[in-house]
Amino acid sequence: MPVMRFRLELPAESYRRYYQGLASMVQVRTLDGQNLRFPANVLRPWLGHAGISGLFEIEFDENRRFVSLQRLSA
Repeated sequence: MPVMRFRLELPAESYRRYYQGLASMVQVRTLDGQNLRFPANVLRPWLGHAGISGLFEIEFDENRRFVSLQRLSA
């Protein structure tokens, strides 16, 4: 299955937009330079008081549907 890696630094104030329903998708640039969009709710397990940060790996199925997300480092 395809995987992509990306770094994310998202302050808690910015993530609040997703909680308020003002945004539902997160857009990042992967380590190899591709643009990637995925549902914001998959980041909730890593949300802390300061927001979300770290190196992540996201996995998709053959139809490019979300399968899993792992934080590789903080």
